[in-house]
Amino acid sequence: MRVSTSMIFNTGTNGIRNLQGELYKTQNQLSTGRRILTPADDPVGASEALRVTQSKNVNERFIENQAQAQTKLNFLDTTLDSLNNELQAIYENTVAAGNASYSPEQRGMIAEELKRRLENLVGLANTRDGTGQYIFAGYKTTTEPFTQNTAATQPYSLGSSLMTYNGDSGNPTLSVTASKDMAVADNGMSVFMQVKDAQGNVVGRSMFDSVQNLIDILDPSSGVPYNATDYAQALGDMKSAIDHVAMSRASVGARMQALEGMTSAGKDISVNYDLRLSALQDLDWTDAISKFSQYKTQLEAAQLTFQQTSQLSLFNLL
Repeated sequence: MRVSTSMIFNTGTNGIRNLQGELYKTQNQLSTGRRILTPADDPVGASEALRVTQSKNVNERFIENQAQAQTKLNFLDTTLDSLNNELQAIYENTVAAGNASYSPEQRGMIAEELKRRLENLVGLANTRDGTGQYIFAGYKTTTEPFTQNTAATQPYSLGSSLMTYNGDSGNPTLSVTASKDMAVADNGMSVFMQVKDAQGNVVGRSMFDSVQNLIDILDPSSGVPYNATDYAQALGDMKSAIDHVAMSRASVGARMQALEGMTSAGKDISVNYDLRLSALQDLDWTDAISKFSQYKTQLEAAQLTFQQTSQLSLFNLL
């Protein structure tokens, strides 16, 4: 077989080029810590790594949604706790006002405090979150949910309520898993307007109406005469309002507890995804360093050999 000068050059340059390519690839693997740099390195592994990465990203979005839902529910629970404190204070003052020895003037002083408490209730009902959205307006989060009804008449009830609800009956949700949306707010209709007693029956008066009825019963200037029957009814309404808020808080607490479990499971799944990606993509450092040394040695030998063989010529013998 004839060995021409061009064959020597082509064979030498091709060999050097191939070794340089392998050395460059190994250098990239060492610098990135990844075994798969392009799909051509491992088509099956690259395909699976892509699927695992996509699943991991979706799982991380759900974890972020769960954290956001937890924040919203924490804020809701804090607001309901403040609401419960106001109702408890109103109830305690109402119980004190039932003392037979109290004069109309003393009941009037309690009524004045209840007026301030009622203002606080309206303020809590119109609470906004950190983004400026009303938390008790349902889906109409930019609309102030409660405004005073100037046409309301005594005694106050849902038929002639002290406050008008401007929101809707929806409960905003967030997708917290692939198969579950969770309510992150409770609408004002269910929290304030449709108060239920301990047996789950709607009492027929909103929270605001119950407090206003108490004020009218206790305030001598309201024109509503004080009597034991109306007082007992109003006191029962306040007890129902307290029970109603307690049930709302229990629902919020159950959702928060469920979110904790989802987040814990999601983080465990994320760790499994990381482990699988590591098995698919991460570099075997010992093997890579060994190959790098091997390719470097071979490249140096090939370059030296090429330098020597490229100088072979019959003219050197003449």
